[in-house]
Amino acid sequence: MNDLVKDTGKLGFGLMRLPRRGDDIDVEQVKEMVDLFMEAGFTYFDTAWVYQGSEEAMRQALVERYPRSSYTVATKLAAWASGSREEAVAQFETSLQRSGLDYFDFYLLHNMGQTRTHFFDEYGIWEFAKELREKGKIRHLGFSFHANASELEEVLQAHPEVEFVQLQINYADWESPDVQSRKVYETARRLNKPIVI
Repeated sequence: MNDLVKDTGKLGFGLMRLPRRGDDIDVEQVKEMVDLFMEAGFTYFDTAWVYQGSEEAMRQALVERYPRSSYTVATKLAAWASGSREEAVAQFETSLQRSGLDYFDFYLLHNMGQTRTHFFDEYGIWEFAKELREKGKIRHLGFSFHANASELEEVLQAHPEVEFVQLQINYADWESPDVQSRKVYETARRLNKPIVI
C-alpha cells in the first residue's frame, strides 16, 4: 500500500474541463499546463472515458511528449453509460487507443453509487478489472464515488480487492446531509482505503 501512496504524489491534474478554442480542446494550451505541472514535480493525471476529448488531449499533451516512467495516469470505466457488458468492456480498449498507452497506473470504476452501482455487478466489471490487473494492463484498481457513507461502506465491504477510492470532498460540503464529505472520508479511513480527492 505504501507504493500506491508514494506513486501518486500530492496533487493531481484533472483533465475533465479543458480549455477550448471553439468546439475543440485547445491542445497547445493543455501542453503548456502539462509542462508547468510536470516542472512543479507532480505526476498524477486523471481522465475518463466519458470526458469527451480528454484522453486524446492527454495523449497529445503528455503521452507523446514525456517518457512513460515520468508520470502516472488514472482513467475510468463507466458501466452505467453502456447498454451491455460488451459495450462496457470495450471502454477499456477505447481508452487505451485514445490515450496511446499500453497500461493504466490507476483504473477506476467510474461514479459508483445510487442507481449506477448495479451495472458494475450485472456486467461483471469487477471480475473484468481484476483480470486486467492480473495481466498487467492496470496497476491499481479503485473506484470513484458520489453517494452516501452507508453505500460506500457496502461497496468497500463487498469488494475488499479495491486498493483506493476517489471521493468528492469539498470543504463546503463537509457536513452536507447529501454529499456527506466528512462521513464518506471517515468511512474510507476506517476501512483502511487510500483516498484520492
